[in-house]
Amino acid sequence: MDEPGEDIEALSRYQEVIQEVLAGRTEGHKCPVCGDGDLQCEADEVHVRIRCLKCGRFFEGMLA
Repeated sequence: MDEPGEDIEALSRYQEVIQEVLAGRTEGHKCPVCGDGDLQCEADEVHVRIRCLKCGRFFEGMLA
């Protein structure tokens, strides 16, 4: 992320997917950035990882 505020914008794009993944639904999501790619989603006790298989954009976060 290069510009201030891009982190917040990216988080807002992924927020719905993040909530679904944390609820255990890790399959069937489309990329909120390109709108077409399938997402590879993983979550464990500490991390959330979401990556688009088409455009390569990703989100990674640590749970508090």
